[in-house]
Amino acid sequence: MTKQKCGLLGRVTCSTAVICIFLLFASPGAAVAQEKITYGATAKFLAGVASAALIHEGAHALVAGVTGTHMSWKPGNYNQPIGFTEEAESDSRGVALYTSGLVSQALTAEVILDVDRIDKNGAFVRGMMAWNIINPLLYVLDYWVIHSSNKEEGYTYQGDLKGLEHYSRASTANVFAAGMVAIAAFQGYRFLKTQTWGPDWLKQKEFDDIAVMPLPSGGAMVSYSYEF
Repeated sequence: MTKQKCGLLGRVTCSTAVICIFLLFASPGAAVAQEKITYGATAKFLAGVASAALIHEGAHALVAGVTGTHMSWKPGNYNQPIGFTEEAESDSRGVALYTSGLVSQALTAEVILDVDRIDKNGAFVRGMMAWNIINPLLYVLDYWVIHSSNKEEGYTYQGDLKGLEHYSRASTANVFAAGMVAIAAFQGYRFLKTQTWGPDWLKQKEFDDIAVMPLPSGGAMVSYSYEF
């Protein structure tokens, strides 16, 4: 069976539109005077987006190397500029390969959120977080509704979630997808709280001690810290 996975900039049209919206919201209302969108800031933002996308694809390549899974990259089309074919020798290797991209994004976002020394209001970091939050949501939307980048046609399939479904089952893919949505939404909420332009009501601390971490087997783990 031939397998092809969507690559660096799959779902180009939707992603570009959402990224532009994110850029616009980076300087709303009263914050415009302090945070004007410049060519330099835009370039840094897009570099952050590209870096997050490369981390996603790099995680696939890393897992393939660790598990001894043969993988070959090839150009795709307007919807999938870069894709790969793989020959996973077991279901466990296939599951690890196809979950690694989204898990790496969640872990990267968690590091950015948890490390105080990282400037959350820098254009590059905003670009990384935009992709780390938006891309999982688009993956799941495509898998559940659109079926453009995640689909099966005859003896071929493509997409991280469709690949996970192939090497496990639909229920596993659905649980993993729901977990990615929950993690991305919660990380997005926490990131917005760090933004200088964010409203004061959003910056309350009731949920600061809650953390959500993805599980490679699917789903997520929620933890809460209470000081006493």
